[in-house]
Amino acid sequence: MIDRGNSKQATLSRREQQVRQTKDAICAATIRCLDKYGYANTSTSRITEEAGTSRGALTHHFPTKEDLIVETTNRILRPTASLPKRADQDTGRASKDHELSLIKAELRRVWEQVANTAEARALLEILIAFRTDKKLKQRIKPELVRWNLLMQSSIVQNYKLTGGGEDERLARIWQIARVFYRGLITHDAFVENSEELDEIVNEFVDMLAPMMQYRHHKK
Repeated sequence: MIDRGNSKQATLSRREQQVRQTKDAICAATIRCLDKYGYANTSTSRITEEAGTSRGALTHHFPTKEDLIVETTNRILRPTASLPKRADQDTGRASKDHELSLIKAELRRVWEQVANTAEARALLEILIAFRTDKKLKQRIKPELVRWNLLMQSSIVQNYKLTGGGEDERLARIWQIARVFYRGLITHDAFVENSEELDEIVNEFVDMLAPMMQYRHHKK
């Protein structure tokens, strides 16, 4: 005897999986196009070609370009809401010098694996368009504010200022770091090679890291 209920559930699961895969492919293609062509030249035809899907599939899941950009932005920012992650689980017993080295390593990792990536460059294109595109600004502003609050909360949970200080100031310092990293992407135009950017990052890390320490949670 066929269990029609289970068969229907399996069909729905396959459909849901197909929908998820299609949306994943479209958003990933959008990121690649934004990185390669910029916001103004990222057309739906380019995205569908990059994603290997049809225009009908794109408009079915994302009726407007703003819908697609909001979803893509959320996907880009979602991993950053829990950054930075502590590099050493045993930091409670680490020396101050060791803890400082861990924080420096984490700040460099944020640049190398989060800020200096296709996703970050795509986000920068969106943020530049945000300044003059009124429809995009209206749609995406609440999402950006929400993600900013989540990132600040994550920072405050994991770090505190060296010598004490208000959590609000710590959050502002990390916002400065994010602004710096985004600006560094565009600064690439002013230097001869990427090694100069690495040197700038190292100088910035050396200035910022001593201001912070891990917030050791009691077990």
